[in-house]
Amino acid sequence: MKSKTPIIETLPPNQRRRFLKLLGLALAAPAVPAGVRHAARALAVGEARAADMAGEEPTYFIEINLRDQWDFGHVFVAPGLATHPALIRGSDGRKCAMYFMPEELIQRPNNIFMTPHALPLDPHLDTIAIIETCELGIGDIHGHEASCALRAPGRSKVGGAGRMSMGANEPVPYTPGNQEHYASTPTPASLHNYWQKQITPGLRSGVAFKGISRDHTAYHFGAGLPGAELDRIQTRESLFSAFPDKLEDFNVVPTAAQANALMDVLMKADARFLDRYGYVPQVKPAHQSNQDAARGVLYVGEPKLISLPLSEEETAYWSAGVPGQVGVNLKANIWEQCAWAFKLISNGLVRTFAVEFDYLDWHDTRPEEIMDTMALQTINPLARLIESLKLAGIYDRTVIAMYTLDSGRSPAANSSGNEGKCGLILAGGMIKGGYYGDVGVAENSGDGHTYSYSSPDPATGAPTPAVTDNSNRLSGAHVWRSVVKALGIPDDVAGQFPDVAGVQHLPWLLNS
Repeated sequence: MKSKTPIIETLPPNQRRRFLKLLGLALAAPAVPAGVRHAARALAVGEARAADMAGEEPTYFIEINLRDQWDFGHVFVAPGLATHPALIRGSDGRKCAMYFMPEELIQRPNNIFMTPHALPLDPHLDTIAIIETCELGIGDIHGHEASCALRAPGRSKVGGAGRMSMGANEPVPYTPGNQEHYASTPTPASLHNYWQKQITPGLRSGVAFKGISRDHTAYHFGAGLPGAELDRIQTRESLFSAFPDKLEDFNVVPTAAQANALMDVLMKADARFLDRYGYVPQVKPAHQSNQDAARGVLYVGEPKLISLPLSEEETAYWSAGVPGQVGVNLKANIWEQCAWAFKLISNGLVRTFAVEFDYLDWHDTRPEEIMDTMALQTINPLARLIESLKLAGIYDRTVIAMYTLDSGRSPAANSSGNEGKCGLILAGGMIKGGYYGDVGVAENSGDGHTYSYSSPDPATGAPTPAVTDNSNRLSGAHVWRSVVKALGIPDDVAGQFPDVAGVQHLPWLLNS
């Protein structure tokens, strides 16, 4: 095939920067196939630079840190519990704090058993993964900690050997339940914040909203990387002040006519050229639709007012069916924080937003009402985040990670946080949906059961042999490498930290 002169070389030098911005926005339109993206880049800037540009695309990260004995047991139910023929249910002792009967559960592919509460997530299950048998916490007070092995592999109660204080930059000092931990590995939101600044110099720092109602917190740790630390914001008023109302001009070109002309130039690619990169006849109708959508991105008309406080319509959408925060120092509901995260990310104001939220630090019993509340506070904000990100056309480049910092909890009602499960939910276009690992019943014991735990094999994802103690959990290092891989952070950047060096990501958890 005859070599083509890249389009950018035909433009005057003073127009090339604007053209590159146009290119990025055009190819971010929803549902553009990967082959079309690469073909258009190669046509526009040349094949050599096209490969580099693929690694410079923005990604977005919403980290949701849940504290005080959070349990996903009324969201997705472990297969071993969902199918057990004689599960002893109840709110005390060793009874199972899962109140739905087998006939009420909704089975879906890849080992997913949903409760009726979780139906809003049903359209998105191909990109939602849950693992409940991750590495457990090390907090001295029944598992309470502000760090979590999944976010900071190798964190320790002692410093030295390259480990620095994780809480040094936090506004909430050490209190019982915020045990001082030391680490050399940055938490995912901080590393993502750092990397996005590397690919986009001058980018504003991401936000950690300190939304937990008690003195508890979530540590965010940059491990000394320049610019990695998130902006810690403690009140809604401070957040609104940091991002005041403003008119934003989202037009890449000044007129609709120019958008049409530039899109026509960009998309007039030789058929053989597109075929080389996977552009086949079956996707031509979608490709035409993408061109039309991209034109609308390039010229959107009048400047748009960006206002972070939620309107009545937005409040009604995000809050519906979500129980409120309970505590002595109410900060912000989980649905509010998720709404702010979406607004800031979808409008290009930040690329990283960390939510912090708690419900109740409840021990000794677990009534159905509490399990239902945690489920609804998990499901509805997550479903609305996914819906909104899909409509904005950026879900394929977004990762949502929901961490339960105070691990773990057994399915037993009286579990107090130092046994059993450590839960994680991941969602996003790079995530391969399913329930991985298992939790089941080993035997009847006293008024309930002895429970068993099977973590997923790091290489295959298949359940490993069941145990009844706290051993054989999925290493936080594998989880950490998988999250940062999904975020597009290069392996040489991710692998520079001793506690994750040489550890592989989980291939079964990510879409290639």
